[in-house]
Amino acid sequence: MRNFIFLLLLFFYPAVTVSQSNVNPDISLIGSFNLSSVYNKNSENNGKLLFHDPALEMIVEGYLNPYSKAAGIISYEDGNFEVEELYAHVVRGLPLDAQIKAGKFLVGFGKLNTTHPHTWPFISRPLFHQIYFGEEGFNDIGINLSFILPTGDIFTTFDAGIFKGDALAGSAQEEDTELLRGNSPVFTCRLGSFFSINDFNNIEAGVSASYGTYATLKYLFIQYGDLFEAFSLKNESLKYLYTGIDFKYKYKPDSYTALTIQGEAILNSRQVYSIVNEDELVLHKKNIHTFGAFIYLDYLFKKIFSIGARYDFTNGVIGAEPSELSLANDDQNNTQALSGWFGFYPVEETLAIRLGLEQMFFNYYGGDTSTETKAFLQLIFSLGPHKAHPF
Repeated sequence: MRNFIFLLLLFFYPAVTVSQSNVNPDISLIGSFNLSSVYNKNSENNGKLLFHDPALEMIVEGYLNPYSKAAGIISYEDGNFEVEELYAHVVRGLPLDAQIKAGKFLVGFGKLNTTHPHTWPFISRPLFHQIYFGEEGFNDIGINLSFILPTGDIFTTFDAGIFKGDALAGSAQEEDTELLRGNSPVFTCRLGSFFSINDFNNIEAGVSASYGTYATLKYLFIQYGDLFEAFSLKNESLKYLYTGIDFKYKYKPDSYTALTIQGEAILNSRQVYSIVNEDELVLHKKNIHTFGAFIYLDYLFKKIFSIGARYDFTNGVIGAEPSELSLANDDQNNTQALSGWFGFYPVEETLAIRLGLEQMFFNYYGGDTSTETKAFLQLIFSLGPHKAHPF
């Protein structure tokens, strides 16, 4: 009898093990360490070597059942813990092969915004992402629907989502202005296509749009001399429209070599208030149109080395304090940048070391200009199944 029970346990043990492994989530840690140096005569940190606080991402992800999965990402940065992403994703079983994603996650505007910085070949976030999306990217609470369109050999998807809109409020905050989000949602969509030219060449391209209320202007306070004048503008909703294009080309003849060229552009149209007569404190509501774009090239060779370069342009001044027009609303000034990097990946997808250099050019209204040079050293490690990708 004992032998019979032992044989039964031995028979069912593999099935029990497989069942448990399908339920248990994957847990990963991504850590990064950064050093930088800034060369700008107007900066208090000019020429200093800056040791940044280590950053950490803890990623818990896995399938809930054969039809859906879930993920949670907790980040530690600048001494603070934050729930960076937390969502459920129904990936199969819905009509029309649709997928539903709900929770807090990176919004599908463009291609780069949907990926985390540790997967990028470069170190610093593109300039127009900093201006229009903020330091953490376009990360918001909402629901997204995704469909696969019947386009034959060209794989085409259409995404449409509705979001709370808090991710855009930070780009609109001004020093002397009370700007509130209110309860108005924002809408985002993207149409993207992927196709292979041959076994070694692939292209992905997409168009995106986002529309809604980025702020509700309650009261505007303007300091004039020693006095404060208050203009009551109750429930004045300010609208925005982002339209964007993106593309990615990849040439990979073998597992040791790869060439990636990727770029994005955004056109920002929005309503703003500006001061047109400081003596009489006259306010004027107007529509502005600003622009941002980047393009980069990254070349991987011998499987463990990469070298690349990127060009950026955006309206707004990176690192400047907001004035009567916030950075996202700045149609008077612009910032350009040229950056380059060298990457070393001694053990594939577990460790990445990057050395980078960035030269920024600030162009101010009236013709004034200035420059700033930054040097970076970054180390990223991966512990667990979620890897620190080489590119």
